[in-house]
Amino acid sequence: MADKTLLVTGAGGFLGQEITRLAGEYGWRVRAFDRSPERLPDGIEKIKGDIGDAAALSAACIEADALIHAAGLAHVFGAAAEDQEHFRVVNEEGTRRVFSAAAQCGVRRMVHVSSVSVYGEYVGDICSEANPCRPRGAYAVSKWQAELRAQEAINPQESSLTILRFATMYGEADRGNVGRLIRVVHRGRFLWPGHGTNRKSLIFREDAARACLLALEYERLGVEIYNVSALPVSLREIVTAICDALHMPIPKLGMPQAWLNVALWLAEKLGSQGTLSKTLHKITHDDCYDSSWFNRDYGFCPRISLAEGMKRAVAQLRD
Repeated sequence: MADKTLLVTGAGGFLGQEITRLAGEYGWRVRAFDRSPERLPDGIEKIKGDIGDAAALSAACIEADALIHAAGLAHVFGAAAEDQEHFRVVNEEGTRRVFSAAAQCGVRRMVHVSSVSVYGEYVGDICSEANPCRPRGAYAVSKWQAELRAQEAINPQESSLTILRFATMYGEADRGNVGRLIRVVHRGRFLWPGHGTNRKSLIFREDAARACLLALEYERLGVEIYNVSALPVSLREIVTAICDALHMPIPKLGMPQAWLNVALWLAEKLGSQGTLSKTLHKITHDDCYDSSWFNRDYGFCPRISLAEGMKRAVAQLRD
């Protein structure tokens, strides 16, 4: 496969950098498409461009054998997190342009990086691909619409499209929810919300990158959709792993569930439902996703344990 070219959009991003780093192990010659490709290491083909530029995308797709679309808008907090138009332009329209260009240039194997956020609130202990998609919030809606645009753009009789819905991703240089949690614990500002027994699905970014590359191993015409996650862990296990990595004692102070309910009620009354109440709701509820279909079909097994992943994430934070 050494003569095969893999186009990676968002190659300089949180996940894209890791895909680019590991792609050589899978025999790919990397073509990195990014707004700032100069920050990427030498030894790969670099193309400066934006997914809003259809002409630049078409040029990048010429003679590419495979595509991993990892570019997108994420890790946005506060009022900007509800800017529906911004998310639509980047995640939905950008994805449409990427896969339209790839299809027109005859790219046969494609992976689209999506998110479990497309499910919204689910019923049951764990969410599988059989659950309906009911996204809530600007980001989740844009990711769901992006999946639809990707499927519309390709010809399923001539190419393969694998959509990977990743659980919460974390790792070095994480600016998302886990990175924020690490910083809160590091500053000594963490209070246990309830008993910490609620469960979360996480995936370390190196494992996420390997999943993307594994999905290109087989050329199966048509569209496949998978959840990708490590086994669920409790919030207490997550915070304990962070504290161990930081060499800090495990926090003892907590907020009883009754207080949390009052905080949620106040947040709604004060009109801050988009920030405080969503954060409290997310951190106190189960958020678990079944990855068994992808594990079975592609022989995937996460390699990075929670303890190892947190050590790496914390080391990068300290640097």
